[in-house]
Amino acid sequence: MGSYAGEGARLQIGLESNWGTAVAPTVELDMLSEEFGEEMITKTEETLVGKATTGRTDIMGKKVPGGFTILVKPDNIGLLLACALGAESAAAAVDGTSTVYDHNFSLITGSTSMLPKFTAVVDKRAGVKGFVSNKIKQLTFEIGNNDYLKATVETLGQKEQSDSLESLTLSTLRAFNFNDLKVEIDDSAVDEVISARIVLNNNLEDDLFTANGSQYMIEPDRQRREITIELEVLWNDDIATQRSSKYLAGEDVKLELIFTGATAAEEEEYKLTFTFANCYYTAAKPTISGPERMKLPLSLRAAALGSDEPMIVTLRNLTGTRYLG
Repeated sequence: MGSYAGEGARLQIGLESNWGTAVAPTVELDMLSEEFGEEMITKTEETLVGKATTGRTDIMGKKVPGGFTILVKPDNIGLLLACALGAESAAAAVDGTSTVYDHNFSLITGSTSMLPKFTAVVDKRAGVKGFVSNKIKQLTFEIGNNDYLKATVETLGQKEQSDSLESLTLSTLRAFNFNDLKVEIDDSAVDEVISARIVLNNNLEDDLFTANGSQYMIEPDRQRREITIELEVLWNDDIATQRSSKYLAGEDVKLELIFTGATAAEEEEYKLTFTFANCYYTAAKPTISGPERMKLPLSLRAAALGSDEPMIVTLRNLTGTRYLG
């Protein structure tokens, strides 16, 4: 028997309604890698009975830590944004068009409001597996020069089972890339950004088992979120002024990262905007390490101040309905 390669593997996801109940996928993703798999939580009997080695081992619980990395396209990222942030407004038609819509995603709040969950179905080459009731622990967007925008999704799910793929197709649109990116701090363009990274950490509960006769977790959910942004920029007078007036003074800033389609039509139809109303710099240390051009790594943390949403993601595409239904 021959062994398998990852080439040609497929990943599909679908929004669930009930914890522990799988659904048929509705979206196929441009997968670069995945790491879903059920994990056994075991316990071994340890008694002083003079055995030559360890005693009996039993399965105490089961869960599915997992995740994947994809290329971010205008029509494949919406459901993941909805599941990661949790709140979504109605799709809003863009003025002057009848086919272009803005989707606004923000952080779900409230002690009883829970993050959405999804079924993931993966062609593992030696069989198709379904991974039920996945919640997003962490969502990371990364981009560097001469590269595409990638999203890495870290998940925690309930269980693994046999499943089947749906007749879905991959997006035919191109992924957002570095040339599409514009960065603004306090509504002023920062033209010399080299790389960017956004991390939303939902601090999802783990190992949430109860004495209910099941080996599987009850539905976990978010704790206090953490949102961090890392930028690398060329060191210049404008950045030096920003560092002095904001970082050294402990002042907050507004930060936006905007990805826009390259062609005239795409600029109207496809856009991905990350807005952080209030960010504090946590690191901004210029150093000289040699004769090469100086670069400044910037680290920021998004804060919840007043009535401002700490994080809003706006996705513009041709989908006229909400991703959360």
